[in-house]
Amino acid sequence: MTLPQKMVHAMTDLCNFARDLVLGCGELLREKRRQSDFSVQEKSGHSDIVTDHDVWVQRYLCERILRCCPDHSIVGEEGMCREGASCWKWVIDPIDGTTNYCQFGRDYAISVAILCSGQPVYGFVLDVENARLYEGGDPPQDDTQQACQERPEEGILHMGFKSMRDFSRRGADPYALAERFRGVRYLGCASLELCAIADEQAGVYVNSHLKLWDFAAAQAILQSRGCRVAAAELADGIYFVCAYRASSIYQACLPYFPEEIRRKLNENGGTIFHVTD
Repeated sequence: MTLPQKMVHAMTDLCNFARDLVLGCGELLREKRRQSDFSVQEKSGHSDIVTDHDVWVQRYLCERILRCCPDHSIVGEEGMCREGASCWKWVIDPIDGTTNYCQFGRDYAISVAILCSGQPVYGFVLDVENARLYEGGDPPQDDTQQACQERPEEGILHMGFKSMRDFSRRGADPYALAERFRGVRYLGCASLELCAIADEQAGVYVNSHLKLWDFAAAQAILQSRGCRVAAAELADGIYFVCAYRASSIYQACLPYFPEEIRRKLNENGGTIFHVTD
């Protein structure tokens, strides 16, 4: 999305503010986990959990965003949904990879996307334990990465058990897809795994059960690095997402996707975002 010139300066200020906010919150969260216990509650089941630290991060971010930008909208994973008067919206996953946070204390992230008129224009994904910030939103200068001819047999399929189960239930064969690749991996933190696709030769990320806050920030980052994210809404607020560096990999995967998903990708051109204002 190309922003009008009058909004470019506003975008720069927002990004500077968001960068400092995410980095500062990450530093506090690292210390918070080391110095204090956390409570764990199930949401939809034993594999879908939330901690009081998730809630703390969301509250910390939202309070400061609204203090700085009182007319902005915010959507957060832990029950935050505020409609503001402006065209700007923040999409927040306070701790992406909560299970990793609880079990290992690593491979979890703070994910923040900035949307303008319904489209992600900039994203921040902080690998909290490693203090590594992925960010981006400017369009790529060329499309050379998309033109490269990478083969599945040379790469890695990033796909988890739940997505494989969903593929099977929708009449597809996830194991046939997996066999096309050199290996299969799954990190358990969507935003970090998505961001890694930009640096990985012949890699593809496939997930059938993401929410907007899982991938909005990573999508802006990947697109700024010449990668693509194809998405389709499967149910109310649940999305199929496929991220890839080379179009040849995506085309090789398409025949293995369930028919319903292929139809929806064809209908929307692989994007769920559109201008609403």
